[in-house]
Amino acid sequence: MLSRALLSCLAATLCILILSHPILSEETEYPLTISDSAGRTITIPMPVQRIITLSTDHAEAVMMLGDGDKIIGVSDNLKSKVEIFPSLKNKQGVGKWNEVNFEQIGEIARQGDTIVPDIIVLAYTYPDKPYGAANVAMGLKPFGNITVVGLDFYKPENLTQDVQLLGKILNRNDEAQDYLDWLDSSRTKITNAIKGDDIPNVYFESNNKGGLGELATYGMGSGIDEMIRQSGGINIAGDLEEMYPKVTWEWVITQNPSAIIRIQSSDKIGWDRSASQDTTTLEGIADEIIGRAGGEKIPAISDKDVHVIYWDMMFGMDSVVGQTYLAKILHPDADLHPKDVYREYLKFLGIEFPEERIFVYPPLDEN
Repeated sequence: MLSRALLSCLAATLCILILSHPILSEETEYPLTISDSAGRTITIPMPVQRIITLSTDHAEAVMMLGDGDKIIGVSDNLKSKVEIFPSLKNKQGVGKWNEVNFEQIGEIARQGDTIVPDIIVLAYTYPDKPYGAANVAMGLKPFGNITVVGLDFYKPENLTQDVQLLGKILNRNDEAQDYLDWLDSSRTKITNAIKGDDIPNVYFESNNKGGLGELATYGMGSGIDEMIRQSGGINIAGDLEEMYPKVTWEWVITQNPSAIIRIQSSDKIGWDRSASQDTTTLEGIADEIIGRAGGEKIPAISDKDVHVIYWDMMFGMDSVVGQTYLAKILHPDADLHPKDVYREYLKFLGIEFPEERIFVYPPLDEN
């Protein structure tokens, strides 16, 4: 018989081995029945080998989990994002993200005369939109064997469950957990860095296409509203019940914001600091806001706290990068280093961080 001392030693050794070799995530078994983020019960009959993504958010999530080579169709707007999606520029287009070409999806899904059910289409949830998951599924129903999955990735509070669900669907549970561990760590750094600071009022503008009487902003329930809170700010439109309300400039003045943020997109990752075309555009956006009548009454303008921010990092898998930049804008003395966070994120995608680029204008002092 083994002595008590030897048994204790074996038990201790086994404990050390277990602690030093964590149990791997459970393998996904098919057929897989789940409830997607749109609340729809769907069944994926077999391992996924082919994927069609209807937005940049979905494509980025698939690539993050290591299955970018399975993408066979994309929304047309992805093709202009060559730096982020170099492997997708020659993939078959399936229409705009908000105007899906069902016939094209059915065509590329077909192998000969049949459609093997190893294919999924990733769509936004949006129950009341024609490009929402339920309506996309209805449009593809005549073709058969194409499973539509509703996931969003644009709401920070739902990002974890969306990633976990996609990881389960693609049998990429470990990769999903690696990303989520990094996400949680990055969010915690923001929380700790701004703890105890004053909370400024923030006006976040989408566009001014309707003129100063119809400025587009973000209200209650929007992803930006949540991000502003998590970044240590108060959204002046956060009590407006519409998710994407229109406001007047006169109303903005009455709210007395301490900071004004305006979004701007780019086909590149950020903007070239040395490119006059980029900086001229950004300067023009900021100057238009600063020059609005009555703006001198707002602390954001009198204190020169008007910023243009790179739109593409504010939603989706890299939204914590946008959150870090936003927190640094609102709390410039906080111990936050947004470029490092972006660098870490792009490493997940196998993309080299573009050191010469800026993501906020005027550029932040990150020292």
